[in-house]
Amino acid sequence: MTNLPPPNDHDALDQALAAVLRGPVLPDGFDARLHVARATEAAADLARQRREAEAEYAHELAALRSGYVRLRRDTLAVVLAVAFTAGAVVTRVVPWLREAHGVDVSTLLPLLAVAIGMLAGATVWVERFGWPRWLRR
Repeated sequence: MTNLPPPNDHDALDQALAAVLRGPVLPDGFDARLHVARATEAAADLARQRREAEAEYAHELAALRSGYVRLRRDTLAVVLAVAFTAGAVVTRVVPWLREAHGVDVSTLLPLLAVAIGMLAGATVWVERFGWPRWLRR
């Protein structure tokens, strides 16, 4: 067996290797060229990372803007659909309720508007989040 230092004694191993092995002679200006090469590589890497980050930002911004436009379009469509539906319902139902049941229109219209608003809100809720757990079966 050879005289090897214990595995945890790194300093002794480094000293033994330094005594046996000699490093190659480096040319003049090697350290300066090494630092310049590392700085150039770091700058190129930084520029590449910046280009990638800007491209990712542009992609995410385009997706966000397209989603915003779609949300505005869908919201406008829902508002128009609810308005036309409400108008059609009021045109048909209010005269019938007044004649058949003697309902006062000044009380009926605000209650009808609240009911339609709640129906529109519930519809949007179900489309976005699904039915409540207590209604699922």
